[in-house]
Amino acid sequence: MIFNIPNTISWLRILATIVIVFLMYFKMYIPAFVLFLLSAISDYFDGYIARKTKQVTNLGKVLDQMSDKILITSVLIVFVEFGYVPGWLVVTIVFRDTLVSIVRMVASGHGSVIAANIFGKLKTVLQMVLSIGLYLELIGLSQINLFNTVLVYAVAITTVLSGVIYMYQNRYYLNN
Repeated sequence: MIFNIPNTISWLRILATIVIVFLMYFKMYIPAFVLFLLSAISDYFDGYIARKTKQVTNLGKVLDQMSDKILITSVLIVFVEFGYVPGWLVVTIVFRDTLVSIVRMVASGHGSVIAANIFGKLKTVLQMVLSIGLYLELIGLSQINLFNTVLVYAVAITTVLSGVIYMYQNRYYLNN
């Protein structure tokens, strides 16, 4: 089912990303931040609703993860352009996410849909926390700079480790 409630929430998160990026470029940082927070929170609710209402679908499993990637990567790219986060971090995230997507596509060819594991979820949470910290710094809370710097490295390490673990856990698809 393409348009159940959880999938609709994921689609709305993708559309919200476009608005968030435009708001950031038009220096409307607080509305962008609020919309980002709502989008980040919606990530929890689409999965929760899907499980509680038994609306878990293969599309939903993929759409939820892709909408997170679109949201986080887009926002972090803007923060790179604004000088708040190093470009190598976004390259690391995109590299890992692309490798994971390759495995998912291969698994799909075998008739399998691979859901996110706990390490991927931790990676996503840390990326969202970093994005929140960057927004707070952008709107004037400069005291959070050191926290954000530490988070950049925590996100990088978690991103790489989650990718390695994911590849190892799903090595069957890479060998066949």
